[in-house]
Amino acid sequence: MTTRDTPAAYGAVSRLNHWIGALFVILLLGIGLYFSDLPRGLEKTYWRSLHIAIGTIAIPFLLFRVFWRVRATSPLPPPQAPALQRLSNIVHALLLAGIVTMVVTGPLIQWFGGRAFGIFDVVQFASPLAKSELWHKRMEDIHGFVAWAIIWLLGLHLLGVIKHQFIDRDRLLARMTGRGLRG
Repeated sequence: MTTRDTPAAYGAVSRLNHWIGALFVILLLGIGLYFSDLPRGLEKTYWRSLHIAIGTIAIPFLLFRVFWRVRATSPLPPPQAPALQRLSNIVHALLLAGIVTMVVTGPLIQWFGGRAFGIFDVVQFASPLAKSELWHKRMEDIHGFVAWAIIWLLGLHLLGVIKHQFIDRDRLLARMTGRGLRG
């Protein structure tokens, strides 16, 4: 098993990054969507605290995911129409940019709200910023917008996977699960 990507397959680090990142992103999106419409109270506070704790744990993993993807040499793309390849590249780039935006705006929401962020009461990162309702609201708006953008981009990503798996039958999914051709 190779740790680095090859022209034919993703390496173990890329595959692990992809699936851990996917798990964190889906989990955080789900929790975020759930608590965002709850009325103020203990239940909302619980789910928001859980979202922040998981998000804090996810930050180094997600930043490493983006760093690795930018630095690694991806396998050669399967043959497809140039417009679809451009769309694929754009969707992947926007997903990575969305992850970075979420990692930045999440802590900023807390800090501009005059609060620390962290993993419950175990680890806390105090705000180095002055409290600002204006910037708190702006960060919340950006965080929410990007969350929805990521949901739509994930939909496009999954449609691409389905196309490759069931229409093109080019074993693209196998490359991301470790069952692809080695090269």
